[in-house]
Amino acid sequence: MTGELAPGIHLQNLRHRRGLTQEALAHTAELSVSTVRKIEQGGSARIETLHALARALDVETSSLFGSTSPGPVPDAEEGDKLNLLPLRQVLTPVVGIRGIVTFGAETSGDVQEADLRAALSEAVRLYHADDFDAVAMMLPRMVRDSHQLIDRATVETRSPLLRLRAEIYQLAGWFLTQVRQYDLAYAAIRDAIQDATSAGDSLTAASGAISQAWLFIRQGRFGDAENLARNTAEAIEPRMSTASDAELSAWGWLLLRGSAAAIRDNRRDSSDEFLSLAETAATRVSMARPPDGYHQYLTTFGPAVVAMKRAESLMIMGDARGVLRLADRIPAPRSDRYRSDNLSRHLLDVAAAHAALRDHRDAADVLVHLRQNSPEWLRHQRKGKDVLSAILRSRKRPLSQELRSLVDFMELTD
Repeated sequence: MTGELAPGIHLQNLRHRRGLTQEALAHTAELSVSTVRKIEQGGSARIETLHALARALDVETSSLFGSTSPGPVPDAEEGDKLNLLPLRQVLTPVVGIRGIVTFGAETSGDVQEADLRAALSEAVRLYHADDFDAVAMMLPRMVRDSHQLIDRATVETRSPLLRLRAEIYQLAGWFLTQVRQYDLAYAAIRDAIQDATSAGDSLTAASGAISQAWLFIRQGRFGDAENLARNTAEAIEPRMSTASDAELSAWGWLLLRGSAAAIRDNRRDSSDEFLSLAETAATRVSMARPPDGYHQYLTTFGPAVVAMKRAESLMIMGDARGVLRLADRIPAPRSDRYRSDNLSRHLLDVAAAHAALRDHRDAADVLVHLRQNSPEWLRHQRKGKDVLSAILRSRKRPLSQELRSLVDFMELTD
């Protein structure tokens, strides 16, 4: 989240109701007085800062959010919009009074379902290899080809093709959320859910809801994310004695999304409730064999991932020591079940915990590891820049070559 929120008036009103001075609130929230003063005067704030203030005031984080005109868009973000123009055109097509207008969009000729499925498999592989440029190049044609297949489908073949297009839309949603193109990601995920629902595929539709909850969390829509996760989890809750791994995993990931939203909204009891249910589901997932194929959610859920998400909750609550204690007990995930993004997010929490405890050498080591193993993913993580900034502020000696290289790689300017 880039901090376009202007919660100053809400913060000031809540502080006055609590009878607190700016100094007292800053002390309780473990922030500087200048930070509180800046926010109350209309300055922007990061989600993490607002969460610390909400904890200090004992309110939900969302109660601090205000509705204001956003600030100017950086030139780099304008460039991203132009770079994604082909994908934008297929996800948000021109709609005139006669319906959708394609204006002679490029097609692949005689599209074959097998070829499109192979392309999707390759695009998913590239996405998890953090080759975002390649994914961005592949997606527009994949979407157009899926339209062509569905347009000529028979009654018998339509549902499988709708499910295929839903999976393509879902991949687009993951990618766009990862690169912070949230409104475009919403369009892709919305269409994925609609196609999966039309195909009668409740698990794929639930996966779309998981993605949408993640998107809402990234946008600061914590209440919407929690409610979506809870309602969808209730709708698909499996019978434990007969549930498949895929059913347990979809349900479990919805619970994890609900927990993530609740903890960010300063609703710890609700977050703990979600996590406890997720742990129950995780103990019933078979870990004996590798999954057949790969799906972002249905093949990654398990005890280690739930433990990582509990560590994430501890970090959000400011319990850095608790994060490190829990991290020491989390087994190394099996590469055939857990993807790097789950582990990378956890390691970023570990780095943040080290930085919070002023163990800056350990924090830097984790960032170096992430750069070596998930470079493109790390480049898009604002938390990584925050941890690196904390390390730099602590330095009393000239930067090592390693740190200078990290600063250049993450394009840290302040």
